[in-house]
Amino acid sequence: MMNSLVSTVLRNSVAGMIAQLAIKVLSFCFSIFIVRQLGATDFGQYAAVIGFGSVFLFIADLGLAPYTVREVARLRSEPDHIERIRNLYADILALRLILALIAGTLVVSAAIVTERPWLMVGAIALNGLILLIYAIHGSSEAVLAGYERLDLTAGMQVVNQFIFVTLGGIALWLGFGYYGLIIATMLGVATMTALVVRALWRLGIRPGRQQRTRWVSLLRAAFPFGVIGLTLGLSYRFDTVVLNVSFGDSATGYYNAAYNLIFALVTLSNVVNTALYPSLSRQAKTDPANLPRIYERILSYLMIVALPLTAGGFILADPLTHFLFGEEYAATAPLLATLIWVLPLMFVTEFLGYVVVIADREALVARSIMISTGFNVIANIVFTTRYGTTAAALITVVTEAVLAVQYAWLLRDRLRLMRWQPIGRAVIAVGLMAVAVYVAREWPVLLVIAGGGAIYGGLLIGLRVIGVEETSFVRNLLAARR
Repeated sequence: MMNSLVSTVLRNSVAGMIAQLAIKVLSFCFSIFIVRQLGATDFGQYAAVIGFGSVFLFIADLGLAPYTVREVARLRSEPDHIERIRNLYADILALRLILALIAGTLVVSAAIVTERPWLMVGAIALNGLILLIYAIHGSSEAVLAGYERLDLTAGMQVVNQFIFVTLGGIALWLGFGYYGLIIATMLGVATMTALVVRALWRLGIRPGRQQRTRWVSLLRAAFPFGVIGLTLGLSYRFDTVVLNVSFGDSATGYYNAAYNLIFALVTLSNVVNTALYPSLSRQAKTDPANLPRIYERILSYLMIVALPLTAGGFILADPLTHFLFGEEYAATAPLLATLIWVLPLMFVTEFLGYVVVIADREALVARSIMISTGFNVIANIVFTTRYGTTAAALITVVTEAVLAVQYAWLLRDRLRLMRWQPIGRAVIAVGLMAVAVYVAREWPVLLVIAGGGAIYGGLLIGLRVIGVEETSFVRNLLAARR
């Protein structure tokens, strides 16, 4: 059973990591091109358009996607699972199409009420149409994820990103601005959706018989996940909307240039957690005894990755910003130096949130995120409207810290039993690496990054953060995969 789990997680993690790295290399390079091509003002408008959509995105799902992943993973052990999964798929698909229409209407209404320029309102409405495509994609991908085939969805995401980069680049070159980017996004998502549906059909899964009488019970069961989606959407994008309304497009552009870099790095954590979620949901039902050891290892490895990125990003914020975006975005550097501290907190909160959800305590996750997001919304209204981007960056970090403290309290009994020595030694390695990076900070930024990475890797081995136990663990994973 353990070998089966690690084989699945390895397949999903490696395939997901390779695909996500490919996606992020493409999107990272292309996002830099977008920032440079559009300039701070137009990029700020584009970020605001995405921000408005993200705030209302939860309505188009209401927690149905993560609920579907968990239920499909569990239904697979039942004798009549094919029929039950097909019927669930039909109901989820119908509900999400209805919710997408409601969300699209609300997001356009919010843009009009906040008196956004009509050019932005049109872009927000066009972007809202993508919600209908995502309704089909999200329903289908959730079922596929429940079958633990994230390796398939990862490849489809690469196709989506390739289409977006290719068509978006052509659109910018032809002078269509961010409208061209939105159309490119629509075409990429439509292609990815077709591929996901095709993969489901090959598994024998098509929409079954709708049972409208259970729609209310489905929404009620998914409600905690919906609250999580609502609060996360507000927490991650409310500051962008507030900045755009209060300080205009340029300030929004400076802030989101730094913010997008943070989210690019968070992908490293997201890939692992996405691969773990369906596998561990099934493991929690069939063989829960092995979960604590996996939790301990994953948390340690996430911190070993997050801490050096944070230290290096803080020290090199100014030369890195100049290298990526140019002198026009000099105001982004101090924002990046502040926002980078949210990175280890996001690595922790995402993983610990999954741990709580796997234990069927998603209501507690919803409560925790509601508290942290409530703080975020109030603080942004009070401080960001007055002090702008600096306040928004600080509030983002504090919001994630509030969430991390709550998760730590919920899981205090498990965390107390963990071995913290590897993380402690990693902190020492990060400290020594940070000294070297600080001394060499005036050198070419890529050379400093490469040198810092080499020093950190050597310190991990020298301090035995990575040793025989980790090598054996990886060897067992590879053996299970074979």
